[in-house]
Amino acid sequence: MRKADSSNSQNSREQKWYEKASGRTYRDKAEKDNSDKRNKAHEFHEKNQEEKKTFISENKKSVLKKPDSFQKSRRTHNDRISGGLSSRKQMFDEKEIPAESLEILNNFDQIAAGVRNITAKQAVQLPANIKKLSHQLTDDRSSRRIGYMNDNTSISAYISYFMWWNLVRLTKLFANFPEDAFNLDDDETVIDIGSGPLTVPVAMWLARPELRKKKLTFYCLDISQSVLAAGEDIFLSIAAKTLKDNEEPWKIIRVKGSVGTEIKRKAKLVTCANVFNELAQTNEMPPDFLAKKYTGDIVSYIEKEEYNGQSVLVIEPGDPHSARLVSLMRDAFIRRGFIPVSPCPHSHFCPMEGRTSGNPNGKWCNFAFNTEKAPEKLLRLSEKALLKKDRAVLSYILARKTKEPFAEEESSFRLRIASDFIRLPELHRSGWYACSDIGMVLAVDNSGIHPVNGELITMKKHPENTDSLERDPKTGAAVINL
Repeated sequence: MRKADSSNSQNSREQKWYEKASGRTYRDKAEKDNSDKRNKAHEFHEKNQEEKKTFISENKKSVLKKPDSFQKSRRTHNDRISGGLSSRKQMFDEKEIPAESLEILNNFDQIAAGVRNITAKQAVQLPANIKKLSHQLTDDRSSRRIGYMNDNTSISAYISYFMWWNLVRLTKLFANFPEDAFNLDDDETVIDIGSGPLTVPVAMWLARPELRKKKLTFYCLDISQSVLAAGEDIFLSIAAKTLKDNEEPWKIIRVKGSVGTEIKRKAKLVTCANVFNELAQTNEMPPDFLAKKYTGDIVSYIEKEEYNGQSVLVIEPGDPHSARLVSLMRDAFIRRGFIPVSPCPHSHFCPMEGRTSGNPNGKWCNFAFNTEKAPEKLLRLSEKALLKKDRAVLSYILARKTKEPFAEEESSFRLRIASDFIRLPELHRSGWYACSDIGMVLAVDNSGIHPVNGELITMKKHPENTDSLERDPKTGAAVINL
């Protein structure tokens, strides 16, 4: 109480001093500060747009160049792809997850209960606590304290529900990444920003058994030591169930702090999941400013060698605002010498950049799968908490710093399916929206391959005359026959 009184007294003295020295009230000062902030944001936006125009004009073959065929065309001729399917790779194929990891995911509630010492009485109260925390994370953010993850009840609720769902998402995603996606060797360092209960390291351990043999050090950064400690206990508990003879778990170093906190060692890989959307919610600066800032924060943790295969991974919820931020960060990473590894099938301008404001047909890059195969106990817990989940959705970018150009053959054509199956009454057909190096396309399944959301499809032939492609009248996307 005395500390609060002292603080109030100090604030009162500062106000009186300011008003006496400047002849203005504190309200005048606040209005001026807000005006300066708005002007700064506007100036940054204008400068950033000008820099982007200059960058593209000076680099005709830049990876950020927006292909001419991205523009809408009134022509109706359809350049059909001949030569057929070359390869296809799903994004969320559960068959890629090791059997022992699936068993752990299906019974994660037992691990959480053991680590958190959840009693029978607390287990009964868990659904209500999960529902309350869900409100604080979504529609009732104003009631959420900055250090909410220091509260034991909140930590148990988060681990028992939110972490479990995130592990289901990320384990599926990581298990289906390219073989060399993480590009890690012995004695290398990973920094996980906003680590919480170590969700990303746990998901990597479950999804990529070949990495368990590596001697890796994880610096896990979060503002809550309590949730980091709980996460390390969970990681060690899961590692103990999967370690082979003479194997040791990765070294975990907990670091209390926010984004930008100094860490002595530089990383080969920097990861962050569900971090920047929360930070952006309380920041008044425009998304392009935030994307540039957050990208700079991430890159500051990277090894100093100019090109050594350093990688960054940003994962956010699949809503339009988060997807827009991820797209802008992708752009910023490319400018810093990083090349997209996944999900992008190209390194050109992002055709699904999340510009949905005032544009009902605007698309944002996100990927989803149905939850019918999720752990049964997790589905039951979700129903009890009145948070039934039919779909799991995310947006992400995995990029690597390399001198090598984007890995693509000139003759082949790669598509990343970025929607569920949709009916197209305007074209009297059905298909899927997808991302490609000619912009957003509408893939029509004439061959009956039935692609799924997130799937990467490689065709043997690239469209020769992209300007002549038929266009979807709703979005302007080029129509491609699979």
